[in-house]
Amino acid sequence: MKKVQQMISAVIFLAVLFGLMFSSLLLPKKSVSETENRTLAEMPQLTAAGVKDKSYMDGVETYAADHFVLRDQWVAVKSAAELAAGKKEIGGVYITDERLIGKLTEDDVDEARLKQSIDGVRAFAQNTETPVAMLLAPTAAEVYSDTLPAYAPNLDQQQLISRVADDLRGDVTMINVYNSLYAMRNEYIYYRTDHHWTSYGAFLAYQTAIKKLGFSPVSYEMYNIEHAADDFRGTLYSKSLYRGIEPDMIDLYHYNGTDPVTSVTINDGLNETEYQSIYFWDFLNTSEKYSVFLGRNAAMVTVRTNVKNDKKLLLIKDSYANSMLPFLTEHYSEIVLLDMRYVRGDYHAYVDPDQFSQVLVLYNVSNFATDGNIKLLAAQ
Repeated sequence: MKKVQQMISAVIFLAVLFGLMFSSLLLPKKSVSETENRTLAEMPQLTAAGVKDKSYMDGVETYAADHFVLRDQWVAVKSAAELAAGKKEIGGVYITDERLIGKLTEDDVDEARLKQSIDGVRAFAQNTETPVAMLLAPTAAEVYSDTLPAYAPNLDQQQLISRVADDLRGDVTMINVYNSLYAMRNEYIYYRTDHHWTSYGAFLAYQTAIKKLGFSPVSYEMYNIEHAADDFRGTLYSKSLYRGIEPDMIDLYHYNGTDPVTSVTINDGLNETEYQSIYFWDFLNTSEKYSVFLGRNAAMVTVRTNVKNDKKLLLIKDSYANSMLPFLTEHYSEIVLLDMRYVRGDYHAYVDPDQFSQVLVLYNVSNFATDGNIKLLAAQ
C-alpha cells in the first residue's frame, strides 16, 4: 500500500513538473517582467562557439528560469519562505520594519575600479578651465544604518565620501549633503521600496548644493507639490518581491509661477528627440514610475530654460540627479546632463566642458563605488 502511495505521489509530481515545463514552452513569452522591472532573457542563438564555451547552455538556463510559468509567484513564495526562516536579507535587500534598504558592503567596492573613477574625475577637472564640483549622495543604508538587521555588514559611506574628498582636494569642490539628509531622516526623504531619494530628499540636497555653486536656493514654500502616484513599488521591491512595506508616493515639484523649462532634448546616442517638459507622466502608468523624472536613462539630455543669466551647467550624473533637476532649472539658462553609462565612445563627441559655467558630478555612493564608466572622464 505504501509503495502504491509513493508511486501515485511520484506520478503526480512528474505530471505537475512536465505540465509546468510544457506550459513554459507553449505560453506566449513576455519581454519584460513588470514585477521585477527588468528585461527578461532572450533565447540564445545556437552556435558552435557557444556550445564549445558553454555560453549557449548558460543562456538557455537563464532563458528557462526567466520564462518559467508562474515565475513571479514562485519568486514571491521563495521570498516568503526565507523570511519565515528568519532571514532579513533577500536578493541583496535588507528587510526592516519601515523600509527596504539596498545592501552595500565593503566587498561590493572594487578598489581598483574606485581608484580609476577618482582618477577619472581628477583628470577631467584638470583638463578643463571650468570649475568642477562633486556631490556623492549617501544611500538609505547610511542614513538609516541603525535600523539594519543586527550584525548586517554595511559600508561606511561617510568614510568613503571623505576619502574621495581628500583624493580630489585642490581639483574638485566637494559638496557633502549627509548632514542635511540625516537631520531630516524622520521625514520622507528616501523611498521605502526603491533605491532613490524622494523629491523632498533631492530638494534638501539641492539646498546645500546650490549654495556651494554660488546661488541662493528657492524656498520650499515656492513650490506646488503634485502627488502624482501613491502605488510605486521600486527597484528594491523588484529584487525582493516583499510586499510587507507600504508602497511609495511620487511627488512632483512645480515652481509657483512660470515653468522655467522651455525645451528638453534627449540624445540616446543615435537619435535626438525634443520634448516640452522634464516630467514624463506616461511612466506613472507603468512599473517604471521613477522614470517620470526625465524618462528612461539616456546618454545626454539638454534642458533649456527662460532664465536670463547665460549660466550653463554640465551635470555628469546617475539617476539620482533626475529628481534634483527640477530645482536646478531655476538657476541656469541651460543644463546638459551626461550619463557616462550610455555615452558611446569619447564624451567630447557630446560636450565640450569648457563651454560651461560650472560642472557638477552627481552620483550616489553605491554607483560611484561600482560603476566602471566614470573612468572614461579621463579622456583628453
